[in-house]
Amino acid sequence: MLARADYEGAERSLKTFLRQHPNDGLAGNAQYWLGETYYVRQDYQNAAIAFGEGFQRYPKSSKAPDNLLKLGMSLALINKKPEACGALGRLDQMSDAPANIKDRARRERQRLGC
Repeated sequence: MLARADYEGAERSLKTFLRQHPNDGLAGNAQYWLGETYYVRQDYQNAAIAFGEGFQRYPKSSKAPDNLLKLGMSLALINKKPEACGALGRLDQMSDAPANIKDRARRERQRLGC
């Protein structure tokens, strides 16, 4: 559904999956993609909520750094700069975050003037 740009359908399916399988190994990944369904539709408020929940509920997920990055970017887009800077800054503290995610967070912090 995501590949076909059926973001509303993907949102419904991902929510169903998360409701039925909240402890599945893929739940953190599903939560991230749920956030993306909002982000691509420019619903940054719901994107921030989804990415924040993804980071809080699934901190050990491989998508945890991605959730934190997109949380910061979403917060910036809804004029919550201090919160955005805080979220983006936390990525520097994550030793397991991929270098490309850390680099993107640094560029976003610089752009925001954090």
